[in-house]
Amino acid sequence: MLQPTTRWYWYCDNQHLMLSLHKNLQFKTAFNLRCLLNTPNCKQGFSLIDTERYVCLAEQLQSSHLKVNGAQLTQILINATAALAFHKPITLRSWYFAHQNNAGSIRQLASLENDAGKGTVLILEQTLEVATCMVVSPHLMLHANKQLRQFELIKVMKNRLIPYIEQTKHFSQSA
Repeated sequence: MLQPTTRWYWYCDNQHLMLSLHKNLQFKTAFNLRCLLNTPNCKQGFSLIDTERYVCLAEQLQSSHLKVNGAQLTQILINATAALAFHKPITLRSWYFAHQNNAGSIRQLASLENDAGKGTVLILEQTLEVATCMVVSPHLMLHANKQLRQFELIKVMKNRLIPYIEQTKHFSQSA
């Protein structure tokens, strides 16, 4: 996982928000400019708030035991930080998912499930009843003909979220 430095800065190409990590290393976020607000006109430094969000999310994801390598984790963190800093507000789309009656603590990771499938999401912002999430699975099916791609955002009622449980292997012990 890459650690933020004072040399990182946001900028826009013709269609996407970009993050310069080094003179020869540029990161293209998943976000098209038309879904963003307050995009940088030129170079905009990776701020202290951006760094705080990035580091906080990194700590939370590492403690969740999400099975990703360092490069994938960096990709998730940069896109999540970009979404928090620049993404336009989105509308609620809870109707795609059933109400959940399961008890459990929702931290940063959760699952959304419906008849079309299941996917893992990262909770970016939440109130008492609503959560704005970013898809971290390769995709999230909304119904048979519609899906969200990795890093797209969705806003749902929190009663649609399923607590994330690490997939572990169970070994039987023989005596």
